[in-house]
Amino acid sequence: MAEERKYRIRVDGVLVEVSREVYRAYYSIERHTRTLDEKDTRNGKVLYSDLDTDELLGEEMIPDMTSDRVEDSAIYSILRKELHEYLAMLPAQDMELIQALYFECLTEREYAQRIGISQKGVNKRRQKVLDKLRSMMKAK
Repeated sequence: MAEERKYRIRVDGVLVEVSREVYRAYYSIERHTRTLDEKDTRNGKVLYSDLDTDELLGEEMIPDMTSDRVEDSAIYSILRKELHEYLAMLPAQDMELIQALYFECLTEREYAQRIGISQKGVNKRRQKVLDKLRSMMKAK
């Protein structure tokens, strides 16, 4: 009578008896992980943690390409300030249009209904106001 083989895997330092399928699946994953580690070693993979120093983590040495550069933030701040100065120079009717479309986020159609003109009329007024602002900023 053939004795059936017992399969065991180590879980938290304790050998646990499992079925043949579980044993094969577990060690298949283990082997795959080892293969990936061997490929990483062979290809010279470097981990960010390998760059750690006493003062700085390796991850902190890599620039964040999604964040704004300080120079850009300063330029945007200056341009924003100038834009608000020029907006303050606009006539009340033009300022109301800019306020509604850009700060209150109304559509041209919604603003047209509010003041009782056509959407096309609002669009033409918006273009004229924007052209006026552009020319004011260029004249500086």
